[in-house]
Amino acid sequence: MSRRAVFATDGVRVARAGYDALTASPDNLGMYPGMSTMTVAVQDTVTIAGGSRQTYTFSNPTGRLPYVILSSTAGDPPDRDTFCAETFPPFTTVYIRNDVQAGAPARTIRFAVLIDNSFI
Repeated sequence: MSRRAVFATDGVRVARAGYDALTASPDNLGMYPGMSTMTVAVQDTVTIAGGSRQTYTFSNPTGRLPYVILSSTAGDPPDRDTFCAETFPPFTTVYIRNDVQAGAPARTIRFAVLIDNSFI
């Protein structure tokens, strides 16, 4: 079993699924010591009906998994059963999704998509 996260005196390492955080190369790590600052690729506030999603595309020259920060103006926490963000390779699109159930309440969601620009 691989270690997905390692906390050490030099910093935190977080590996992609299937990689060991202690031995993975930087291109297979989502966070690592000495990592450069993140760049905001897209940010917005959107109101989405229950059972719906909004699609956003952005430039991601590194092709690395982006970080997505989410919050609801109602204060409920993000979760797969309430609202969430989804992205898939090549990591140039993010789907902001509100609940999987049709008829669920509309939510106003603030979000930011951050990308690692270490390899740009």
